[in-house]
Parts: sequence; structure tokens; C-alpha cells
Amino acid sequence: MNLSAFVTVFLYETASTLPYRILGYYPFRKQLRFSIWGVAILIGVTQLLQSSIYAWMSGNDLPQRATNIAFAVICFLTYMISIDADRWKTLFLYVFLFDFTVAVRGSAYFIEARLFYSPTLLFDTPRSILINVLLLVVTIPFMVTFLARTKDLVFHTDAPSLWHVIWMLPAFTTAIVMMYTSDISPENVYQLRFFFSRVLLILGMFGIYEVLLQSLDVIRHEAAMAEQATQQENLLALQRTQYSQLTRHIEETRQARHDLAQHLRIINSYLNTGSEDALREYVAHYEQSLPPDTSRSWCKNYAVNTLVHYYFEESEKSGIDFTASLNLPADLPIGEPEFCSILGNLLENALLACREVKDTAPFIRILAKADGRRIILTVDNTCAVAPKEKNGRFLSSRHEGYGLGSASVRTLAQRNNGSADFRYEHGMFYASVMLNLSGKI
Repeated sequence: MNLSAFVTVFLYETASTLPYRILGYYPFRKQLRFSIWGVAILIGVTQLLQSSIYAWMSGNDLPQRATNIAFAVICFLTYMISIDADRWKTLFLYVFLFDFTVAVRGSAYFIEARLFYSPTLLFDTPRSILINVLLLVVTIPFMVTFLARTKDLVFHTDAPSLWHVIWMLPAFTTAIVMMYTSDISPENVYQLRFFFSRVLLILGMFGIYEVLLQSLDVIRHEAAMAEQATQQENLLALQRTQYSQLTRHIEETRQARHDLAQHLRIINSYLNTGSEDALREYVAHYEQSLPPDTSRSWCKNYAVNTLVHYYFEESEKSGIDFTASLNLPADLPIGEPEFCSILGNLLENALLACREVKDTAPFIRILAKADGRRIILTVDNTCAVAPKEKNGRFLSSRHEGYGLGSASVRTLAQRNNGSADFRYEHGMFYASVMLNLSGKI
């Protein structure tokens, strides 16, 4: 085999393999175990070996199929090792990427066989490279968009038992198709059944994944609704507590009115006798005996006021400085259950974080403002350690897996045309939520 032929086959194998490998890493470019350069070197070295061995075996009339299978396994292992994400979810996405590769390369074989058929046709020529590149240019923009959307939904849905098995559905389908279309000979590739089997594979995968994505969206929505229901139950419990306190205050007021009548008689007696010094002493003693005024109004909305007052009292019990500035109307531009769910989650997380602070004075600062059909909410608090993140989400400090609070806040914010941002910096945790209802009718 001369050098020119070796280079041609080398370039063919590289052009028909490397772009798909890079595409697989693209959605996870911010979740790599190693540096981007380290991963690039790993990909480059394995690709160099694969293309070189493939070209050498082609030049010596040896079967290249074994090389493709061996390096497919190597590429899969390097992919799983390089990406710092849930392995089952990563595997789920990898199967789809593999199907895309199989479908595009199979389509390239079929097109070349149909246009330039001969019993001795080779699929590793400059013409083969051109057909592969053209198909890739046409299809890759769609795949980039689909993979990004799929990845976001997959990694924001917590269902461990589902992810452990769901990858088998597309994987087994792929295995069956590959078993019946593994012969890459001109006679076989020329047949319509070869083309349709590959095309139907990717179309079937799109169908399977689309149904799964819709199901995942339902799961996320139900999780957010469950979290919202929990917050609503908590709010109702707080309101019942306030009702009990209000009933007690009414009874105390009745007692106070009775006591006040007695005090007025004594004051009137001092006035009638002209005993001003005794009256002053009595009034001073009475003022000292009055209980402190602990009632506070944080905003005009009753539900929000109840929720904030509860966390204020809990903060006081834990020695946490609590400050709130809430410029909210009685009627919120967003449903009370949703807003209280957002606020309740943020305050619960802030309270738990502050209770862990030992080396400084913990505090919670709340700011909320309604501007027309928009609400801006910030909750800042001291935080002893930076929250752990994985796949762009916070891990729970109370149980294994992701924290539900911040995920619920994000979901509710997105549902209300807004956004939620969380960051940790120098012993402080900052949560910001913007809700924009201008897009709603």
C-alpha cells in the first residue's frame, strides 16, 4: 500500500469518526473530569491509533471490522471516564449519539453505492470522505440542538430507578439493527433494506426519546407540584398557628380591658386627691409591667406576612439576625401558593445554612419588590461551606441526591417567565429570583 492510499484511508476513518466523538463531548464541555486540553489529547491519541490501524489493515487486505469494534469500546470507555456526570444518564445519551453515527455513516454507504455501484466499490476514498462530510454538515446542527435540549431535561430529572434501566430500550433496538446490517459490502449496502433499517433506527430513536422527554417533563412538573403542595401545607399550618395566637390575643385583650378599668379607677383616685407624685410612681411602675410589643407587619399580603413572620421567629430562636424589606401588595401578580413555595424554599435553605455557621454572626437578608407585573426577590445569608454541585445542580445536605428546594424554585421561576440564580462567595450564599408575568394573558 503506497503512502497516498494510506493517507486517504486514514483521512476517511478520521472524517467519519472524529466529528461524532467531538459532538458527544460538546454538551458536557463544562462537566469534564479533566481539562479540555487533556480530553482533547485523549481523543486525539485514540483517534490517531484508530485511523492508523484501520488504514494499515486496509492496505494489507485485513478485515477492518474488528478494529472498528475494538475502538468503539475504547471510545465508549474514554467517554464515560472523561465526563463527570451521572453514568446512567450519560449512557442514555451516548446510545442516541451512537445511533446517530450509525445512521449517518450507513446513509453515506448507501448513497455512494447507489450512485457509483460496482462489485469492487470501496468506501474509504476521497469521494467517501466528501459524502460523509456533506451528510454531517446537513445533520449536525439539528443534533447539537436536540442533544442540548435532551441533556438539560435528562439531568434535571431525578428518577434513579428509571435511569438504571431506561437506556436498555434504545440500546437493545440498536443491537438488533446492527446484527442485521453489519455487512458493509457493496451488494448489501446497495439494498434499500440496508438504508431503511438505518434510517428507521434513528427515526425510532427520535420517537422513543421524544416520548421519554415528554414523560420527563411531566415528572419534573409533578415534583414541582408536590413541593408546592408541601409548602402550601406548611403555610396552612402557620396560618392555623397564627389563628390560635390571634384567638389568644383577643382573650388577652379582653383581660387587658378589664385590668385597664381597674387602673383608671386608681388613676382617677390619685387625681381627685391631688397625689401627683404617687400617680407618677404608679404610672412608671405600670409602664414597666407592660409586655413588649412583638407584633410585626412585613408586607400587605397576609400569606407572605405569615410565612416571613414564622422564619423570623425561628431565626430569633437560633440567634440569627433577620432583616426583611418587602414591598409587596395585598394581591400579588403571581399566585400566592407559587410565590410562597419559592420564598419558603429559599428561607428554609437559608435558615438551615445559618444554623451551621459557628465562626461569625449569622444573618438572613430578604428583599422583595413588586413592579407592575414583575416581582424581584433576593435572599442572602451567611453560609459555612460552599454547597456541593453536580451537573449544574446543588446536592442536598440532608439526604442523598439533589436538593429539591432550589430545583423547585428554578422550575416555578421558569413557569412564570422568569429565572433563578444561585451563587456562593466568601461565606455568603446569594439567591435571586425574577418573575415576569408580562407574557401571561
